[in-house]
Amino acid sequence: MKRLEKSFFDKPEVWIPTFFLGGYLLFRGVKKLVTKEGAVDEAKKDEKKLVAKGVKPTYTDGQYMLFADRIYTAGIDAFFGTDEDAIYSVFGNMKNDLDINKLIQAFGERRIEFSMRKATLGAFLSSELDSEEMNKINNILSTKGIKYRF
Repeated sequence: MKRLEKSFFDKPEVWIPTFFLGGYLLFRGVKKLVTKEGAVDEAKKDEKKLVAKGVKPTYTDGQYMLFADRIYTAGIDAFFGTDEDAIYSVFGNMKNDLDINKLIQAFGERRIEFSMRKATLGAFLSSELDSEEMNKINNILSTKGIKYRF
């Protein structure tokens, strides 16, 4: 068996490319975190378009935060499972597409129960509700003339 005569640091042809590859991968990872295009970012873009069309939010930013907290609590803190009625109630309060956008922004990304993953509003609802319950939310929105669907 041959012994290694030189260590890793004595071989620049090995550690220099490794150093640059590691730096590149680190840069890409940080760049992805900084420029992340998610549902919240899309909601912000859509908000500008809706405001330009003359759509006005129904509630204050603080009220949207309370609605988002109510949805999160209905899914995460319910002792006997998800409180679907509380979630339906929040969506029943939404009056237009801008309200949904503001709700998505207020929800942001929150931890999914029993995991370390974070999710946006749509992903959180998908983890808490089955397809029939998601359809009920979409029906509530469609009866109000809201185009957004989960």
